[in-house]
This record gives sequence, structure tokens and C-alpha cells, in this order.
Amino acid sequence: MADIVVAGVANVQMVCPLTGGVAGLLSSRRLPGGLDVRVSGSGFTAAHTARTLGSRVALATYVGADPLGRLVETELRAVGLHGPGARECDEQPRALVLYDDAGGRHNTTDLRSTPRLAYPAAKFASLVNEHGCDLAVLGNIAFTRLLIPVLVERDIPFITDIHVVDAVDSAHNRDWMAAAHVLSCSHEGLPTTPEAWVRAVWSAHGTEVVVVGCGAGGAVVGVRAGRSVWRVRPSTPRGVRYTSGAGDTLVGSFAHHYAASGDPVDALRHAVLTAGWAVGGGPDEQRHPDAARLARVRARHGLPPVRRLA
Repeated sequence: MADIVVAGVANVQMVCPLTGGVAGLLSSRRLPGGLDVRVSGSGFTAAHTARTLGSRVALATYVGADPLGRLVETELRAVGLHGPGARECDEQPRALVLYDDAGGRHNTTDLRSTPRLAYPAAKFASLVNEHGCDLAVLGNIAFTRLLIPVLVERDIPFITDIHVVDAVDSAHNRDWMAAAHVLSCSHEGLPTTPEAWVRAVWSAHGTEVVVVGCGAGGAVVGVRAGRSVWRVRPSTPRGVRYTSGAGDTLVGSFAHHYAASGDPVDALRHAVLTAGWAVGGGPDEQRHPDAARLARVRARHGLPPVRRLA
């Protein structure tokens, strides 16, 4: 069983379906049973995914002192992620997701004061030491920036998802990009192809493993040790219904399987299958398969095919 520490955001997310697109919105409508409110966020989703798959996970995050914060605390306790890593902030981050029947979505986030906070490095070091840590996941929100040296000094590899990025010298992401063992991002916004991006990141930062989520195109992973780049084809065993959080689910599953096997290509194949299963459910459904369910899906559908590109 792998020991993983995750530092990142938990938020309260409201989800609203669209019919007819934004242009079809009315000034008022009734939607019985159509609105969903849940705890989400990149840190929470990655941690919850890895824990549900079987890793031992500790979460460093902020919980609001407001009513929404009480909702987050209740959920963290329910899923086994509330612990000494939870710090208090004034207001809970929140988000709104609009989505359509084709799987398209638009996310709006309101992180409140959390981007201006600095998670105490000593507190994080204590969490890492007490929990044990084979691998860490650091979100690219500013409050984790001071946590990078804690992991580097202990020679603990970490993953950071930099989400939508358009430059290898991104000012905001520079600290994580310079130190992460695994860098993950979306293909959206890249200035070049995923394969060329992998090589650019190798050249600029010497990153050992680079992952690019490509949505309906699957994902790409580059392994610097062998200068190999691989494409994992998409796999959506239940079709596509709701895609928000798929990238965070992919990161959590990748962390779990990579910590267990040390094989980034195999880990990404499992992660693509995990995320592909998740997008087939609605926002009100369980979106984090456990190891037994994932094994059944894998037995029925197989791992997604992989092809070496270079």
C-alpha cells in the first residue's frame, strides 16, 4: 500500500445542466432534482481518487470557518481525509459548473482568500514525517509553493498538475515545474503538439515524467530516462456524460498506480481508464471507483491501448 500526501484545494461545487446552450437560458426555470452540490476541487479529487483505489492518503488543505466549510469538513470526515493536514481559512473556496448533454462544460471558480495564504512548511513537514510519503501531489495553487523544499530536501518525488499552460517558462508555475518529478497538464492552451511539449519540458526543466491529458484524444506520457513518448488511447466504458474533474481523477489514479508500480506508462493506462469510467456518470453519482470496481472494468474492457510515438 502506497503512502501519498496531497496538498491542494477543496471546494464546494454547484453543478447545473444546460439544455440548448447559454443562448437558450431563460430568466427563470424550474429544474427539480437537477442541481447538484458536492465537495470537489483538485486537491480533494486527487486525494479521494487515490484513497478509494487503496493508497493511504493524507490531505493538506484549507477548510473554511463559514457554513460551506462545515460542509467540507463533514465530507472530509466521511471519506477519511480529515486529519492534521486540515487548516482553517475564513471562507471556503467554491465553484460553479455548467454542463451540457454532449459532455461539454464551463467551470467558474472562486477561491476566496486561499491563493494569498501560505501553508506552514513546518506543519506540512510534520504531516509528511508522521504519515510517511512515497509520493506527493502538490496543486499549483500558491499556498503549496513553500512546501516544495520540504519534499526536495527529503528526496520525495512529487506530481504537480499545472492544468492549462502555454509556456515552459510560465511565471506562475515555474517553481513547481523546476522541481516536480511528474508534471501533468491539459493539451488545451499548449503552444505546440503534446509530443513537442514533452520534449520542451525535458529540455527546460529536466522533468522525469511529463503527462498531457488530451480529453477525447486520450493522454500522452513522456519518460525522460529512455527519451520515449507514448500515447494512451481514450477509454470511456460508460460513454461520456459529465467531464468536470476528469483531469484531477486522472492525476489521483496516476499517483496511486505510479507509487505502486513505478511504471509511468502502465500508471497512465490505468489513470485513463479510471477517468474514462468517471466521466460516464452524472455529477450526483460516485465518481471515484474503488480497486475492485476498477479491476472489473479492466477485466471487461482491458486497459486502453498504448502506442510509442518516439
